[in-house]
Amino acid sequence: MTVVDLDGTLVTCNSFTEFVKFLFRRFPCVRVSLIKIVALRKMRIISHHGAKERIVAIASNRLSAADIDDFVESLCKRINRKVRDIIGGSAGALLATAAPEMYVERFAAKVGISEFCATEQGKPENKERHKLDNILKSGVVFDENMVVVTDHSDDIPLLRANRNGVNYIVNPSRRTLKLLRQEGIRFDVI
Repeated sequence: MTVVDLDGTLVTCNSFTEFVKFLFRRFPCVRVSLIKIVALRKMRIISHHGAKERIVAIASNRLSAADIDDFVESLCKRINRKVRDIIGGSAGALLATAAPEMYVERFAAKVGISEFCATEQGKPENKERHKLDNILKSGVVFDENMVVVTDHSDDIPLLRANRNGVNYIVNPSRRTLKLLRQEGIRFDVI
C-alpha cells in the first residue's frame, strides 16, 4: 500500500491555489469575493483553513460536475511522473491530502486511486495528526510493506507511523529536511 500526498507531491503545484485561479477565470462574478478572501488571508485576518472554507462555499454554489472535471483535467497535466510510477508499482494507493474533498474525489478516480481522505467542508483540515487519524480510520495498517510519499514536514505524524516502511520525500525544503532529521525519520529523497 502507498499513501501519497497531493500538493507538491503527486502534483507539482498547490492544487488549491490552482483551484482558486480556475474559479477566478471560470466565474467572473466571484472575482471580487475571491480577492477579498485572499486579501484577508494574506493579512492574516483569517486562517488558511478559514479562507479555504469560504472559497469552497463559493465554489459549491457554482461548480457543475463538468466544471470539476475540467479542473481535474488541468491537475492531471501537473502529475509528478516519478511519484506516479511509485504508485503504479504498489498493491494499492490512498491519496491523503488537506485539499478539499470537492475535487479530490474526482481527481483520485481519474488517476486510478480508489481510496482518499481529504478536507471535508465544515470539518477540520485534513493535515498533521488529523490526517494520520483519518488514514488509520480507513483501515490502513503501517507495516514494512507500507510506502509514504510526501513533500512536507506537516506529514511528520504520518512518517513517524511508517517507521517500519519506506518514506519518500519529494523536493523537500531545507526546513523539512532539518525537521525530519531532528525526528530521526528514515527517508529517501525524490
